[in-house]
Amino acid sequence: MKIKKVIASVLLATTVVGCTSSPFVNERGNINKTTSGGVGGAAAGALIGQIIGKDTKGTLIGAGVGTLLGLGWGVYRDRQEAELKNRLKNTGIEITNAGKSLDLTLPAGATFAVNSSNIAPGFYSPLNSIAYVFSKYPETKIEIYGYTDSTGKADYNLQLSQKRANSVKDYLIAQGIDINRIQAVGYGSSNPIATNSTAQGRARNRRVEIKILPLR
Repeated sequence: MKIKKVIASVLLATTVVGCTSSPFVNERGNINKTTSGGVGGAAAGALIGQIIGKDTKGTLIGAGVGTLLGLGWGVYRDRQEAELKNRLKNTGIEITNAGKSLDLTLPAGATFAVNSSNIAPGFYSPLNSIAYVFSKYPETKIEIYGYTDSTGKADYNLQLSQKRANSVKDYLIAQGIDINRIQAVGYGSSNPIATNSTAQGRARNRRVEIKILPLR
């Protein structure tokens, strides 16, 4: 029964996309194809979500799928970037558009206590904002990388970095993000972004990074 619903949804969505036209025109009076594709894709996706999910969340997810199909990764990525920057102001989280991905760097000093993999309560709110954006843009996979500075034994650092990456992964899953979208890996003290010879540099290296990539 569920398979029949999915097939019917796809066929219906295809019809919607084919029949949808954008109300927006360019300076010459022609329909803006990019906008049309986005609107049509989002409308079709929303319809798929509503048929399958029968709720607002299903519609939201469907619209996200449609937008990616209609506009492509570039626009889908840029919209996520804009919303993340708006919601994560003054949190210390760095957001980098790397083209093929969106990269978030979470400051370890604010996220975790020294030698701890427990997320600091004060950082729940930023992670909630990240989870909210992830739920709006479901056509992405999420890779979480944990790092430490170079002090301490390599084995201990590797374990600690993995635990920190897992903590962020588990928190996002608890907020409703699909476990199948997320993977977490600890890299210990490798790939430093600053010198380990100063306290400030070591603090920067103690971090968690989140890479956002298209599913396909």
